Amino acid sequence: MYAKANAPGFAHEGPLVEWLAQHAPDDVVAPLAIDAARGWVLSPDGGPTFDVGSGDWTDVVASYVRLQKHVEPAVDELRAIGVPYLPPSALSAFYRRTADATAELVPAIDHYAAILTDSGRITLEHNDLHAGNVFGGGQFFDWGDSVLTHPFLSLRMLEGDWRQRYFDAWGEPVDQRELDAAERLAPLVGLHPWTHIDPLTGPWAEFVADLHARLRRSLTL
Repeated sequence: MYAKANAPGFAHEGPLVEWLAQHAPDDVVAPLAIDAARGWVLSPDGGPTFDVGSGDWTDVVASYVRLQKHVEPAVDELRAIGVPYLPPSALSAFYRRTADATAELVPAIDHYAAILTDSGRITLEHNDLHAGNVFGGGQFFDWGDSVLTHPFLSLRMLEGDWRQRYFDAWGEPVDQRELDAAERLAPLVGLHPWTHIDPLTGPWAEFVADLHARLRRSLTL
């Protein structure tokens, strides 16, 4: 078994995995028990994590898109169980609450966020999807960083060798303006988990500083 005690900002993981186990049972390992108020999750052993040397990661990427499309109509349900809601229209307000926020980037954030809003896409984004967070059977885990946002706001999907497979799996042409906007704003969604903990004195300080730097570069016109 595996016991996890989430910090308050990540306490939605238990209710979310419980919900996914009911509505997308092939995509997660069902928890044995959760304590939503405390952020505790008790899970069975899911086995080894995904081996990219022997498995096809692009198949996992396609499964992830199917999951995102499947839960898209249930965004309100997921909000109700506590999954953070970060639609494009809320990105500039969120940015103002981050460390190192500067007023001059806000107009650019609003500009590109409006493009994403026009697309109408909002669904569940894992926000830290890599082979170490997928079991060998293809089930996704470690959902504590997840948010409800535009699905393309994912550094993991935008920057991997599987990028094209991800977009192909959506089954429709991707507008270049939408993709460009997502690439510029993705570091901002990557910052979301770090607003719940203090990364400034540990090994993650450089990582968070890099996200801020990348966001500034992408929005400097």
